[in-house]
Amino acid sequence: MPQPSNYLTLKQAAQQLGVHEQTLRSWERQGLIHLARLPKSGYRRVPVEEVQRIQTTMRAGQSAGVRMELPQRDAAALAHAEALATTVRAELVDLAPTLTFDEFMQTRRGRTWLP
Repeated sequence: MPQPSNYLTLKQAAQQLGVHEQTLRSWERQGLIHLARLPKSGYRRVPVEEVQRIQTTMRAGQSAGVRMELPQRDAAALAHAEALATTVRAELVDLAPTLTFDEFMQTRRGRTWLP
């Protein structure tokens, strides 16, 4: 195994790349980045070369005017969500001013919003 200075913690790598640590874990699952595991603890370490490779890729994308696209939304799911939002808005309009949000959720869902 190369010297420890050739590796960064997830936190250090995420800070250098300007992303969240969970993003690095996700990229690993997708096969976009290779992370090393410490033998006994299993903690992840990010090779400095991987950070540099991703930085280069990110810079190339920015200079080429590449934009990150949001995932395509399922039209049926979006329509369903909009219908639910409309229903809840209509119910909120008719609420008595003395009813709290937690009381509303109790009647709407059959349980309280807060534990």
